[in-house]
Amino acid sequence: PLGPLYEVRSATEVALVFPLPSGDDLSERIAAGLTHPLLQAALEAWTDGAPRFRLAFSAGGHHRSVRWAVAQRLAQRGSPLLNDSREVCWTVEVDEAGDRLLCLPRGADPRFAYRRRDVPAATHPTLAALLAWTGAPRPGEVVWDPFCGSGSELVEAARLRDGLHLRGTDVSPRALDAARLNLAAAALDAASTELRQASALEVAPHHQGRPVSLILSNPPMGRRAQVEDRRARQLLVDFVGHAARVLGPQGRMVWLSPAPRATARAGVAHGLHVEDLDAIDMGGFWATPQILRQSS
Repeated sequence: PLGPLYEVRSATEVALVFPLPSGDDLSERIAAGLTHPLLQAALEAWTDGAPRFRLAFSAGGHHRSVRWAVAQRLAQRGSPLLNDSREVCWTVEVDEAGDRLLCLPRGADPRFAYRRRDVPAATHPTLAALLAWTGAPRPGEVVWDPFCGSGSELVEAARLRDGLHLRGTDVSPRALDAARLNLAAAALDAASTELRQASALEVAPHHQGRPVSLILSNPPMGRRAQVEDRRARQLLVDFVGHAARVLGPQGRMVWLSPAPRATARAGVAHGLHVEDLDAIDMGGFWATPQILRQSS
């Protein structure tokens, strides 16, 4: 029954949201929210068997006494919900600041079952899905990920549009092996797929003479790439210039930039139209999704 929710590939979590009743006793507020008829009906309808759950708290902390009191109150009220952390179907996250209960389904996430192998610093698949959705691949396009890692951006692009010509490059043989495995597991309906070991600055992928029209990538980044490692930043700036040369008419690049001002300046200098989207917290540093388009 949760199938339609999992069509949202860019969401990190999927949750059912219910109100957290007001009051002075937190355990009573939680118990009252959990025994609301709408919440109980939703969890029973979307669970095979008894709805088992564990409590979590948005603000952190164990709150053992609160957990115990909630379990006691639910038992007293004859609730069908079971507070049992061993075989949970749901995590109920208590958000006191927002006065709400977030019911998050647990278990295998079917959206990214193709990820058979990963590599260090690979793109989280929800971010790859965001980049692909923003790039909006068109029928028959040549789509290139110059720093392809384990191949998530290429998979997510092909999930959106059949018949693409997928091209991936990386300097790491290990990354390319992972990408090949993941692309095969995804069982994509791509028109053609080519992965090769190469520097992103030294190749111009194509299909039968047709140039790349969409570049999707999460390039090498991190704290050092953002501030201290000038070579890493220069790689990104240099690649913007290379992208401007290899993109065909109406071509565009959608990527995450940890140095958005530098890459935006490079884009403008090479005749690209640059659009910055809202920055994303990458876990200790920020990166900006950028769209760079050929002017004609």
